[in-house]
Parts: sequence; C-alpha cells; structure tokens
Amino acid sequence: MAITKLIADSLGTGVGGKLLQVSNFVQTSSAQNISSSSYTDLTAMSVAITPTASNSKILISASINARTVDQLGFGMQFVRGSTSVYATLATYSIYTSGITEIYSAYPFSYIDSPNTTSETTYKIQVRTHNGNEVNFNAGINSNIYLMEIGA
Repeated sequence: MAITKLIADSLGTGVGGKLLQVSNFVQTSSAQNISSSSYTDLTAMSVAITPTASNSKILISASINARTVDQLGFGMQFVRGSTSVYATLATYSIYTSGITEIYSAYPFSYIDSPNTTSETTYKIQVRTHNGNEVNFNAGINSNIYLMEIGA
C-alpha cells in the first residue's frame, strides 16, 4: 500500500492528502543517560516546521535509540512548544525483561493538528520506569522528522 494512501486513511479523508513539505532531518549521536520518572528532553531532538495552511496536519515520526537491560524501560512524549500532543500510556511502554542487554531503535509516530501557520517546534521527551537509568543514543542514533500533510 502506498504511503500516500496510508497517510490519507489515517487523516480520515479516504483518498487525497498532499505531502506539502518535510522538515529538516535531525539526528543526535550524543549519548545521554536519563534516570527520571519526570519527562526530560532528549538532547538535540527537536525540529521546527512552518505549516503553509492552518488546516494542515503534521506527521511526527521518530526513532529513539535506547540501551536497556533487564527490568528497565521508558515512556516518551511528543511536545509541540510546551504542550504534550502525544504520550505513551506508561513509563514502561518500552520494557525489557529477562534480557541481559539490548540496543534498539524504537519507532514512534503521531499526526498532529497544530492549527497555525506560525513556525512550530516539536521535541521528544522521555521518562524512565521507576526512575531507573536508561542510556539513549549509544550505538545507534535517534532521529526525528516532520511532514506537513495538506487537507
């Protein structure tokens, strides 16, 4: 199935929807250890886009690299400006059990309706399960990009 149809279906338009722009690809290679049950910014994981129409949708797509060991996990959220637009339900949405060590890139995506034509910045925040330390961006880089979808 073509990506245009997948995007159109997820927007509820049936068919159509135009890819208007793709933001700059952002990639970070700075390792970051996080041990917080409160949301914390992932270093260098923010990107801005200026929608061309106020009724455009923004597809946020990210791949978050994390190194986890037995009984460690994390949750994440996409933030537009200072507003959370999507958050995983738990701090253990990504969770390893019975594994000595794993490095993996975890994909997340969300379609947002910012209702603006002003420059809009999105960023990624994470929180760790029970405040245990999780290492991010060690071995595999994380990335985020934005796509504006016209109605």
